[in-house]
Amino acid sequence: MAFAETPWIFPADAFEDTPSRQDGVDKAKERAIRKSVCRMIEEVSRTVFPPMSVVATNSAKVYFHRVFMVQSLTRQDPKMAGITCLFVACKSEECLRPLKRFIWALNMIEVDAKGRSTYPFGKSKNPDKPAEIEEDTEAFQQLRNNILSMERVVLHVLGFEFFVDHPTAYFPRMLRFFDTVRREKEQRTLITMDEDGRNSRESALGHEILNFAHAMANDCNSTTLCLQFRGATLAACCLSLAMKSKNFQVLKMNKWVAAFQETCKDDPDQRFSVIKMTKEDVNDACTQLLDLYDETAKAG
Repeated sequence: MAFAETPWIFPADAFEDTPSRQDGVDKAKERAIRKSVCRMIEEVSRTVFPPMSVVATNSAKVYFHRVFMVQSLTRQDPKMAGITCLFVACKSEECLRPLKRFIWALNMIEVDAKGRSTYPFGKSKNPDKPAEIEEDTEAFQQLRNNILSMERVVLHVLGFEFFVDHPTAYFPRMLRFFDTVRREKEQRTLITMDEDGRNSRESALGHEILNFAHAMANDCNSTTLCLQFRGATLAACCLSLAMKSKNFQVLKMNKWVAAFQETCKDDPDQRFSVIKMTKEDVNDACTQLLDLYDETAKAG
């Protein structure tokens, strides 16, 4: 297992010495497999009925990345691990779905060029829903047992520690904070008051920035950024980039990073009172995320 500075936060050099790298998987291939399985997790999450929550989906992706800091991609089936992490996340995030629905969803999305299911589970008694094959088939039971067996591996690696420090949890408070550290010449606002002056909410611009930041946070969880930086750092990264995309002017980063931590130090919510965030980490996260977007754009 690669060394972690704090639980599930790893230094950059740890990703050069993962179990997969030790088994001969090069950096580009490992990143491609991680990203591919995360896309599969998202697709199964949308396909399963009813669809899973965004939080559960992102927790599943983080669990998957954690597993392969301990296990090798050459020794465990990545797709099987991915679907299992989603099954685990549906329980840890109280988004319960029966296992058969994950198998049915997988049966719908894993098809060949002719549209035939990659996993021949058997036949469905309902011609209108061919993916919902019968549970008593041998192939279905074999896949079910494989998932349950993989679940034991996932739970062992995670040590039954299911907490994920999601960057999205910091967005509402950070957005309001950024509205208070605008440059003097910035006349636009991120937060607006209702007509009665009692309640505040995001302005149209604030809502746009928040949506953009949410999309970037989802992308962070599809990469190992979620294992390199704490949730607050990634939240600051995503919101900072989202504001830059709208040319929203705030104080220099070294000022607002210190100011945000100062506002949080006496917060009764420990998630905020113990925030450790540096300008260097936020800059590093921004640079890595932008580099990933550049690589994706170049790949077409």
